[in-house]
Amino acid sequence: MADPITNPTTDQSAADDPQAMIENARMKARQRFKDRLDSGLPVAGCECESENGASDGPSARVAGVRFLDSGQTYFFDPGTFEIENGDWVVVETNRGLEAGKVVIAPSQMLQASLSGNLKPVSRILGEPEIERMHALKREAAKAVKTFGAKIRERDLPMKPISAEYNFDGSHLTLNFTAPERVDFRDLARDLGASFRCRVELRQVGPRDEARLLGGVGRCGRTLCCASWLPVFPEVSMNMAKTQDLPLNPSKVSGVCGRLLCCLSYENDQYKQQKNLLPKLGQPVQTPMGDGMVISLQVLRELVTVRFQDETPDQTFTATELGFQAKTERPKNDGQRDAEGSGDGQPRRRRRRGRGRGQSAQTGETETQA
Repeated sequence: MADPITNPTTDQSAADDPQAMIENARMKARQRFKDRLDSGLPVAGCECESENGASDGPSARVAGVRFLDSGQTYFFDPGTFEIENGDWVVVETNRGLEAGKVVIAPSQMLQASLSGNLKPVSRILGEPEIERMHALKREAAKAVKTFGAKIRERDLPMKPISAEYNFDGSHLTLNFTAPERVDFRDLARDLGASFRCRVELRQVGPRDEARLLGGVGRCGRTLCCASWLPVFPEVSMNMAKTQDLPLNPSKVSGVCGRLLCCLSYENDQYKQQKNLLPKLGQPVQTPMGDGMVISLQVLRELVTVRFQDETPDQTFTATELGFQAKTERPKNDGQRDAEGSGDGQPRRRRRRGRGRGQSAQTGETETQA
């Protein structure tokens, strides 16, 4: 039986410390992921976990590994190691040897769904090494203070964000933000002499800054990027327009100053629902007479109609206005084009002009393993 994921002490500390809230949210997400994995449900998001997808091409035995500085899952070749969920392993990455936690036990996956070369798992970490790794994580807070002091000595336009040791303490990554590129070569040499290890300075953007520092969003919950979101989605102002949100950037931006990542969560559903409902200003026939649409509640499929006489405005469901036939959408665009418009003429597909908004650029640097 799985251990409980919360206890009164943890909940009390989470209420007092924002960092504890983030750790508690991560712990709950990990427990939900483990329960989903133990129950046999698909977790990797690929068709190789189904019986139909297993024979679509060559497959490889892989293990999913997640690093401390990233919520994304990377896949590695487990080789002959007997690896289980929760084990800490050392793997080869573009930045050298790094330690990560196994979140997906070794299983078969289609090679077509894997990008890049599959690198091997070097070894499994022992208990002493895991304890040292956690001790280095506590030492990282002191490294940030030293990093900030060195920046102030040189009066550089930099803001220290976080510090990350690798599993054996031989490599230290210092994250910072700056309004523009900074020449920090002398600072890197000085920091290397102070910490007596290899030091790497990495400039991050506003989104990565929010992910590393954590915090609470407009919804009152911990930031998605700091708790469970693996990668930053592409968002644009068109998504806010689709969801009838204010087009003021300050009202649809997160603590990082960029557009809210959650704008992409329900965007597809809003687009589908709006295709089923009447448009604003469209004349409609209602059980109470003819009127004009003045308001929509998209998710609830409610339409507010204003009449020409002195009848007060009324709210109807989409079914009452005769739009229920559009709720079934089993046919794709190709089928609709082939069938035509019903008058014997093929339906032409309109080309989209330049009105389609482009996705906002995040500007962050993502470290790929």
